[in-house]
Amino acid sequence: MRLTIPQPQLLRTLQMVEHVVNDRSTLPILANVLLEASPTELTLTATDLDVGIRCRFPLAPPVEQGAVTLPARKLTTIVRELAEEAVTLEARKNHTAVLNCGASTFRIPGLPAEDFPTLPDQRAADRLTIPQAVLKALISKTAYAMSIEETRFILNGALLTTQMPAPIGKPKGGQQDLVLVATDGRRLAIAHGPLSGAPRTPFTAVIPAKTIRELGRLLESEDPEEMTIAPLQENQVAFSFGPVMVVTRLIEGQFPAFDKVIPAPAKRAFSCNREGLLNAVRRASLMTTATSQAVVFELERNRLVVSKESAELGSAREELPVEYDGEPVSAAFNPEFWLDVAKALEAEELRVELSDPDRRAVIRQPGFLYLIMPMNVA
Repeated sequence: MRLTIPQPQLLRTLQMVEHVVNDRSTLPILANVLLEASPTELTLTATDLDVGIRCRFPLAPPVEQGAVTLPARKLTTIVRELAEEAVTLEARKNHTAVLNCGASTFRIPGLPAEDFPTLPDQRAADRLTIPQAVLKALISKTAYAMSIEETRFILNGALLTTQMPAPIGKPKGGQQDLVLVATDGRRLAIAHGPLSGAPRTPFTAVIPAKTIRELGRLLESEDPEEMTIAPLQENQVAFSFGPVMVVTRLIEGQFPAFDKVIPAPAKRAFSCNREGLLNAVRRASLMTTATSQAVVFELERNRLVVSKESAELGSAREELPVEYDGEPVSAAFNPEFWLDVAKALEAEELRVELSDPDRRAVIRQPGFLYLIMPMNVA
């Protein structure tokens, strides 16, 4: 195997695939990236057996075909330090590769390409199509709500489905939407956007958090190009866009019946500036501790007071102008839940509902719903 490729292109492609590499695996081959050269293109593949990424890009001749696996982190580090010139990569019979770039030469020992796990081919006929930018937006609006605790493994991911929850309602004009749902049991984020092409049968899958994060990193927010989502055998799904394919195993189990906790639109609601609320909550959160996290919202006529009192640290209090003409009400929340959603949304104004009697806070926007459960304050 021998090929020549511009350093920026090789580095960019390595950075696309290396994030899924598992350096701590008991299988040494999983710390490597597979490089396969055909007469016209180079394919890079990395996997941790749960998530795999494959990226292809064209090569200019001459190219000698072949394959080798090399340590992903080390290879990326080396290529990053090379000059922005043509890189010649040559794989030899003892599974060693030699990189030449300008006056620099590196010899890197690898492992046999035939030992590298194979990713399944995308042959499913029944698939979804959706613009990259749409799925990217759905992920940015929901991914932060995924659980990081291991006690309920089904929540360590997000539900991707074509079945619209009844409380959200059906899309207008017969359009079918793709819905992404994330929850950690204390908050719930739901976002949906239009499909370009819907499958013949309903699609539902729980995508692991690692895959959701990788897709959020790889997808282009400004790219209107269509991508496909295809179910595969052995409880896997493939996401294909541009030169990239991401294959993931799904989380098995029953996702919680989240639609049962979505309240009807509440009459008690206030509107405020999103950036102002973000700043006020962030400042109040400076007085939280590991054992006392709740920030108090006190809502009065045209005024919201965000405060936090701590026996250890002191207190913080800030008033915000809001549009509200109802009765006074107060509730306590985890400030991180507000900071996450305020950063993810773009609208200048937020309308927040406070439902009776449990004080759940709900933000509803076109294509988006966010629910935050209150906290108890001793």
